[in-house]
Amino acid sequence: MKSIKLVIFLLISLLLLSSCLIGFAQEKVITFARPEDIQFLDPYDNLNTSSFLIEFLIYDQLVNFNPPGTKDPKTGASLFHVPALATEWSISHDGTEYTFKLRQGVKFHNGEPFNAECVKVSLERFLTEKTLRRAYLYETLKEVEIIDDYTVIVRFKEPNVLALNNFTLTPMLPAKAFKEKGVALFDHQIGTGAFTFTEWKVGQHVICEKNPDYWGEPAYIDKFVYLPINEDSTRLAGVLTGEIDIADTMPADQVPMVEAEPKVEVYKMLAWDQIYLGLKLDKSPFTDKKFRQAINLALDRENIVKFILKGGRPSTGNIPQGIFAFDDSLTPIKRDTEKAKQLVEESIYDGREIRMIVPTGWYPKTKDVAQAIQAELMEVGINVNLEILDGATFAEKRAAGNYDIYYVGAGQPGDVDSFLWLRIYNDAMASGYVNEELNKLIVEQRQIVDSEKRLGMLRKIENIINTEVAPHVFVYQMEQLYFQRAGITGYRYFGNKTPDLRYVHYEE
Repeated sequence: MKSIKLVIFLLISLLLLSSCLIGFAQEKVITFARPEDIQFLDPYDNLNTSSFLIEFLIYDQLVNFNPPGTKDPKTGASLFHVPALATEWSISHDGTEYTFKLRQGVKFHNGEPFNAECVKVSLERFLTEKTLRRAYLYETLKEVEIIDDYTVIVRFKEPNVLALNNFTLTPMLPAKAFKEKGVALFDHQIGTGAFTFTEWKVGQHVICEKNPDYWGEPAYIDKFVYLPINEDSTRLAGVLTGEIDIADTMPADQVPMVEAEPKVEVYKMLAWDQIYLGLKLDKSPFTDKKFRQAINLALDRENIVKFILKGGRPSTGNIPQGIFAFDDSLTPIKRDTEKAKQLVEESIYDGREIRMIVPTGWYPKTKDVAQAIQAELMEVGINVNLEILDGATFAEKRAAGNYDIYYVGAGQPGDVDSFLWLRIYNDAMASGYVNEELNKLIVEQRQIVDSEKRLGMLRKIENIINTEVAPHVFVYQMEQLYFQRAGITGYRYFGNKTPDLRYVHYEE
């Protein structure tokens, strides 16, 4: 009798084990690698591209955006902003009030209901916490009025033509939980999104799991794994071996080899991201316009794009191709070494060493491009010392103004205003540049509801930046490359390099 019971017990145990193994084998996981870790868990206190990607999974916003050029299939009208936690909205004639009807029946991952109070608590956080990294999005916010549980009015002190775009960058928080825990809430992020936050191990991975109670279309995969991998070769090897499903920010010179692999696909797009040189304009020799012009003329943008990057386009100004106000009549500055040498000699530059800091791994071929720029500047008589730093050290030095030149990209979430407001008007990168005429135009363009008038003003702003060669020298617009496992679908890639991967999946 005991032996029969033992046999039955073993059979049941084997069946249970088999069920677990089958369930594990059937778990669908997408692994995504990019050369950058997330930096902060507070979604209102970071501007990190990788953090935006994770936010798309965990949180929802009042509205979402489609790629530029998307049309309403019924009316043919442009369809840039689409409903998310808000089902509909209206804008006052003067552009100061946005009234939202909110989606009902939505719950946060902790079970708390989403309602108008959540919108008020989330947005009015910007009224009291002015140092938040995204506070610049809401500098003119006045108040949020609750009309009923599912209707709110967001008021601004002045016309705000950019508000809808900014709402796409603002995750909604659980009001009750945030009031109780404050920023400690972000140790384990809670949103209403298609995935729940599971784990972040710095420098190793971020793991999110499918939210079985999501209010919208459920995710197709069970788990999303984000891997911060700086080395291009490591990400490439991972895709080729199948250990990585999608590798982001890949070098163009690997495209021919990868395209020959039947198990890997290449996705290309022009990013709304431009590599530029930021100048320390409150100290010599950068105070001298002739010296800045020399830097501008020393760069061989065509060579960098064609022979080093093998993709992208030479920059023509601060507005990248693909977003509002891009001016296709502008042409890239052609290299003129003789003129650049002359300007260096005429400037106040005395031959001192110029420190150029560069973040490792953030962009394709960073070291190669930076070294090419160094050589081009040296050729016209500018003595440049290149400092290639890890991302955290680079960010710390740049924020402190501890540089002569910094090399970085400027991702733009669909509108150039965020770049102008953060990096020029508020001088977040400590350039020390002050141009009252330029600052006045930056403020005014935010308040103009008429798109044609705003277009003209943005063109004036770009002309000042190009003419003054300050505070930035634009080099090239990136081509964003994804190497991904064949058969992967459901992704939506945007020019801001923040893909929407909520519905990514694959067929075995």
